[in-house]
Amino acid sequence: LLSAPGQPAFPVRLVSEIFQRARALLGHPAAVSLYDPCCGSGYHLAALGFLHREALTSLLASDIDPETVKLATRNLSLLTLEGLNERRQAIATDWQAFGKASHQAALASADRLIARLAEAPALPTRVFVADATQPGQIAAGLTHPVDLVLSDLPYGQLTAWQGERKNEQPIWHLLEQLRPVLHSQSMVALATTKGDVVAHENFARHGRFRLGKRLITFLKPISD
Repeated sequence: LLSAPGQPAFPVRLVSEIFQRARALLGHPAAVSLYDPCCGSGYHLAALGFLHREALTSLLASDIDPETVKLATRNLSLLTLEGLNERRQAIATDWQAFGKASHQAALASADRLIARLAEAPALPTRVFVADATQPGQIAAGLTHPVDLVLSDLPYGQLTAWQGERKNEQPIWHLLEQLRPVLHSQSMVALATTKGDVVAHENFARHGRFRLGKRLITFLKPISD
């Protein structure tokens, strides 16, 4: 997977646990559409695509930064045979040039993933630019309601809120902009710091847990 300075990699084991807990709260549906409105590099979404492909119907993502969206698009392309073979070739070139053990290990991993993808159905993905706190931008990028929203929100350390509402309760505004793209049974799972307020009058909390500095909160929209 690809990364860049200032783009943290969310722990894979943690994002897998959050995803599985959210599906349990949804009643373990056969498969779900997953959306991340603050996707960053898309590292954790690509990991979920490999680990839980059978539980996903689509992977959707957005970010406010166009360059970050390009990186996320490249990472999610690894969920296709074409994208993964292209990445393998780049690693093979590095292995021939530098001979590092890490390159050799990455080639072995790529071969295992290619074998897995060859037997799996295609997984639709889409990444677009959107300010998640601005009215209409999320809705404009999605054509159908999503089942699950999962996001690691900016902490103000490696990443921070951007846009006009970065200092105006951005989490509340994010939840407000998510409302039009959710159905009555959708689940929202947000990872924040323990000091962040994760609340909105049109969402009900359905559990949370702490791990280190992170607080993971599960929410469902309140039906009108």
